[in-house]
Amino acid sequence: MSLDDSPFFDRLNTNYIPSDPEILEIRALLVDPTGELARVGAQIEAMEIALSQLKERRELLKRPIDAHRALISPMRRAPEDVLREIFLFCLPSEHNALIDPAEAPLILGHICRHWRTIVYSTPILWSSIHIPCDIPRSVSPKLERVVETWLERSGSCSLSISVGNPDGSGDPNLKNHPLIRRLLPISRRLYSLEIFGTLDFIRPLVQLGSQDVPLLKHIAIRTNRPDQPFDVLHAPALEDVSLNLASSTDPLSYPLRWSLLTGLNLECYPSWNPEEGGLDSLGALNVLRRCPNIVRCELRITRRVPFGTSVDISPIILPQIHSLVITGLCHSQEWSSHWVVPKLRYLQVGDSAFADATSHTGDGMTAHINLNEFTSSSLQQLLRSFPMISHLRLSPEMVCGYPDSPLSLDDAFLAFFYPPHDLCPILTDVAITAPSAGFSDAAALAFIKARMTMAVPLQHFCVQFDRPLEVDIIPDLQPFISGGLRVELEYPTPAWEFDARAGLY
Repeated sequence: MSLDDSPFFDRLNTNYIPSDPEILEIRALLVDPTGELARVGAQIEAMEIALSQLKERRELLKRPIDAHRALISPMRRAPEDVLREIFLFCLPSEHNALIDPAEAPLILGHICRHWRTIVYSTPILWSSIHIPCDIPRSVSPKLERVVETWLERSGSCSLSISVGNPDGSGDPNLKNHPLIRRLLPISRRLYSLEIFGTLDFIRPLVQLGSQDVPLLKHIAIRTNRPDQPFDVLHAPALEDVSLNLASSTDPLSYPLRWSLLTGLNLECYPSWNPEEGGLDSLGALNVLRRCPNIVRCELRITRRVPFGTSVDISPIILPQIHSLVITGLCHSQEWSSHWVVPKLRYLQVGDSAFADATSHTGDGMTAHINLNEFTSSSLQQLLRSFPMISHLRLSPEMVCGYPDSPLSLDDAFLAFFYPPHDLCPILTDVAITAPSAGFSDAAALAFIKARMTMAVPLQHFCVQFDRPLEVDIIPDLQPFISGGLRVELEYPTPAWEFDARAGLY
């Protein structure tokens, strides 16, 4: 009997309580359907057994088929030159190759004998290596043999090597580390060198003279208290330099061929006397004046300008520079120089956790400005120095861990961005974070309307306020929003929220 015609159909899924006679009737109704359910279950179990047997049979057929297909795989017939190109693309691009059997090039030699022969006979695959030296002494001889074999496989290729020993304390052989000794005989092949560790550890490498490193183009050094300028900085082909040092030496006195540099990263701190060593903001500008061919530059200001120091306001001419980052103790009043930077596409002044020099695309220039040390007039002066700014980010992030009072942009400041002042004439994208956004909603509306009538109209306006909404300006902006303008206005939510557990112990 089917349950479709059950007399209890209208009482299913309710709280109805059947009587004793009805319980007997329900039990009788369930006899046939329960039997049918058991038969269907048995059929399903039989079909699952059959399916399992079919899957097992399929696997038995598939294994020899796959093995035969592997014999005719196109990869087996790929020419050696094509394989070499593929192997090159397997190497890491963000850092030197690692001594890791799970990464290229080592893993490529574990696939088959044919691949291993090609990999071991292709020197360029072994032309970069990162050597970690902070290892137990028992492991050091094994690592030495690996490094020696690696360098032998590199043939006569120019080399990119990074070596690090962040903590060499307690190592009696630190001044004569065997892994460092391995690098000295091949110094004439060094193209890129990155070294990180104590001065005793890296000393043999930084004492290499210009005749020892004729091919060296990139160097990065991070160490403590260098006692004298490094000889390796005399390298004749050097064009990309990164220095992270604590020293009493003025960075401007380093023996660099400044005019040849295309990449520069200086993070130099005073070692003992805060008046000696390090880099102040005037020194940073003088560094830039010495580097007419610089393309990418990052300078960290680590000490303040001595009181009474005269300011050089001569032009800063950098015809090739694309990215400029100046962080640390940035002084706004020193930015009064005339800048000639026709190719600059990214500018960062001050620390910023969200800045990204690779984020800008297209024409114009992206600028990330930390407002902590700026006044309204000095910020205007800075923005006028770079009229090509198209994407502007203004934030009040902390500098060196000290929460200064950030500049709050008021209604009057916002008015400088449209006639008759026309600050940043090609500005299309603006983002301002609290508490910098001290202007009113009415001023924001006036700013947007004015910028939309300019030759280069606004495309994106994003503001984070730290005050409640005053006036809803979105309805007035609908015509522009319909035309493609993106507007993001964020206001704080009420600080108080109901807590039902408040006062509950």
